Amino acid sequence: MTKPTKQFKLSKADAIRKHLTENPGVSPAVTAEALVKAGYKDVTPQYVSTIKSMDKRKAGKTIPRGPLTSDDLLATKKFVQQFGGMERAKLAIDTLGTLGAK
Repeated sequence: MTKPTKQFKLSKADAIRKHLTENPGVSPAVTAEALVKAGYKDVTPQYVSTIKSMDKRKAGKTIPRGPLTSDDLLATKKFVQQFGGMERAKLAIDTLGTLGAK
């Protein structure tokens, strides 16, 4: 006979998020230990850190999409003026692109 497996309501990642919400400021090691005691397998402090990092990244600034606004154009005009003209501004942007900036 096979042993019945436990069915968890939450995924490991969601359980980590819930634990961190309920216990703000705890270390990844404490979170991992609490989830292992709750029956989740293979929850390591590194995995907890990965989930926290991914959530921070997703919560970061969003990149504006769509057409340029008048505010965008005014910011661009100011940028060009700071560089002393279009040619230097274009050079700066091209150089930044070759450095691999996003």
